[in-house]
Amino acid sequence: MRTQEYNRITKEGNVLDFGTLKETKKQLGINKLTELESEIDRIIKENKIQKPELHNQPNSTETDFFLIDLNSDQIEIIVSMFGDLEVGNLGLNYESTYSANFFAKMLDKWNDLPDYR
Repeated sequence: MRTQEYNRITKEGNVLDFGTLKETKKQLGINKLTELESEIDRIIKENKIQKPELHNQPNSTETDFFLIDLNSDQIEIIVSMFGDLEVGNLGLNYESTYSANFFAKMLDKWNDLPDYR
């Protein structure tokens, strides 16, 4: 794959990075959403986007991107979960906290997928 095509796919496609999927899988497990947790495992195993030949970290899992092929109902469950986590981690006077901000960013990543918008 050429670098230009890789950059286009990872920025404009229905794609998320490994760290986002790893955290999503963790939270799905904590929330006992095991069917979706299995879907994230499947995506990690089957939907890795091939890095270009000149990628600066070709063997690093942490820099991998994956095609998200979940349906809108599945994505809605994940978005809702991260929304609940964000609200549940607000401070006493509903001020943002580090955790609330972290979960808001996770929510935004899922919410901004082109096929979900």
